[in-house]
Amino acid sequence: MLTPSEYHERVRSHGQQLQQLQAELNKLRKEVARVRAAHSERVAKLVFQRLNEDFVQKPDYALSSVGASIDLEKTSHDYEDTNMAYFWNRFSFWNYARPPTVILEPDVFPGNCWAFEGDQGQVVIRLAGHVQLSDITLQHPPPSVAHMGDASSTPRDFAVFGLWVDNETEVFLGKFTFDVKKSPLQTFHLQNDPPSAFPKVKIQILSNWGHPRFTCLYRVRAHGLQISEKGEDSATVFNPH
Repeated sequence: MLTPSEYHERVRSHGQQLQQLQAELNKLRKEVARVRAAHSERVAKLVFQRLNEDFVQKPDYALSSVGASIDLEKTSHDYEDTNMAYFWNRFSFWNYARPPTVILEPDVFPGNCWAFEGDQGQVVIRLAGHVQLSDITLQHPPPSVAHMGDASSTPRDFAVFGLWVDNETEVFLGKFTFDVKKSPLQTFHLQNDPPSAFPKVKIQILSNWGHPRFTCLYRVRAHGLQISEKGEDSATVFNPH
């Protein structure tokens, strides 16, 4: 049987052990919090890095939400594979093909593209107003996220034309190459000098990266300065009163 002094000594010893355990637990909690904070910071930096990589700091006048649309009469026909269409329809899936309007949307993920037959075709975009075009941006998912693991259906060489209101007169604005080995988001400076404002722009695809049957176009952005129909820029004619 313990004497009173032995009992108090044992209680004191257990109390010290509990205090040590509590201190160790507090240290572990702080370490976990630090690791979580560091991880969150790394994740946040990675997210912002990805956003910055995908963000073009220019107004997009080929965006459907601001009024852009497709001139279907002057745009190539959609690619149609009757065998694939029959396969999907048998299983009651929606039509696998996407219309050309998809290139005016910000949702760029594998398969959400407009495909036309072969390696040559064109799309004519009605811009959101008359625009003094300065740059064109093409976007295509990188091969690393493609289901087939390659970028052969990606546009390669292409030309850009500004179209006047009569739809007959075209102004050559440049010929470019989309390099699949570079960024999935590439901006090309147009040869619009002296600057002219166009209500439409034509993207003419001249080749792809080797796909024998079709070419996929994911997103097109048109940059520049919006001009009023009278020839004044929008910032000048705006009157809040």
